[in-house]
Amino acid sequence: MSAVSSFNTQEVHLWNNPQQKTSKTLNYPQTYVAPPRLVVGLNSLDMQSGTNLRVRAYDDGADSLKYNAHLDTWADTTLYSAGIDTLILKPANLDILTGQFSTEEDHPWNEPKLQTSRRINFERPFVTPPKVVVFLKSFDTGSGTSTRLRTYTSDVDAKGFTIHIDTWSDTTLYSAIAGWVAYPEDKDYIYSGTANTMDVRPWQDPQTQTHKDISFQ
Repeated sequence: MSAVSSFNTQEVHLWNNPQQKTSKTLNYPQTYVAPPRLVVGLNSLDMQSGTNLRVRAYDDGADSLKYNAHLDTWADTTLYSAGIDTLILKPANLDILTGQFSTEEDHPWNEPKLQTSRRINFERPFVTPPKVVVFLKSFDTGSGTSTRLRTYTSDVDAKGFTIHIDTWSDTTLYSAIAGWVAYPEDKDYIYSGTANTMDVRPWQDPQTQTHKDISFQ
């Protein structure tokens, strides 16, 4: 089975001592015969308002025992804290495909767009259309407006899918990176789905805490 690990910048420094670059070496829950594939996605953020909101999550240095998890910002952004989850895939787990897409593969950061999409072709086609999960790994949005950001998929078939990274209204999205995981629709013991605050309450009724119970089908 695959494994999951988590990392938060507050494991390295307190929120009131923000740093532009934070990293930590994390051990896998088991030893692998070869470096596993790693899939990193954001799970929490606390940033100072008044400047661009910039964050990037990534990994490097993976071997059969450990890897380095990174959470960075840049320029004048203050990142108080951030967290990631990492999916650890065994080297032999070849029926699960992963990748990422950056808006800068479509256009430069200084020519922002409201909507960006790209067709992703699988390196190996599936027998039937797979389940595809997408998530954010990095973004850079302008200051002075609400921060609005969404990633999602469309047109999923056995050979690929279209990935979207969008904003709307007066938000400026300079860049963003979304990761993706595709797995066979009949894969045992794997469940995926989405949760949205608007499943619980309307957007114009913001709350500091929102929760939803998830039941596995």
